Amino acid sequence: MIYEILLVIGKKLIHHRTSEQNRIHKILQDANIKLTSVLSDIFGVSGRRILEAILNGEKIETDGLRKMVDWRTKASITDIASAINGRIRRHHRDMLRYHWEHMSYLEKAIEELEKQIDQLLSPYRKEVELLDGIPGVNKAAAATFIAEMGVDMSVFKSAKHLASWAGVSPGNYESAGKKKRVKPHKVTKL
Repeated sequence: MIYEILLVIGKKLIHHRTSEQNRIHKILQDANIKLTSVLSDIFGVSGRRILEAILNGEKIETDGLRKMVDWRTKASITDIASAINGRIRRHHRDMLRYHWEHMSYLEKAIEELEKQIDQLLSPYRKEVELLDGIPGVNKAAAATFIAEMGVDMSVFKSAKHLASWAGVSPGNYESAGKKKRVKPHKVTKL
């Protein structure tokens, strides 16, 4: 039960972090700073360094920009320099700072929550590793499976019963040679 609660909280925190990132992106667009046109992830290593310099009100020169940009960045320094050549005002900086600080807070909260989930999953390491070995199932999905179904499969008579309980078993609704349309079973969202 505690896993489910933590997973729900984690998903909501991730959603809020994404919202803050979108707000930061919108403010940058308003200030005519087009970082997304040259960086694949403006919240990656290079993007964060550049954003922090913008937040601090630094005047970014080409030499300083070379130090900020990670060596793996594909865009050229001149392209990045022209992308950050916008008209950022104090109002933009203040709004960016509020959203940046909230995003940082959410990232720390997500990190702490992941540690807590990891700690709660420690008695189920073997089960998590087995589930993680299934193609398409990662550690987060394994944690969700364990939270939803538990590890004792003896409560289910067969694999079909488990699939039915999870709401993933196919239905065959046919009568007199006509197939009937059926809405899929509603799976609880985490």
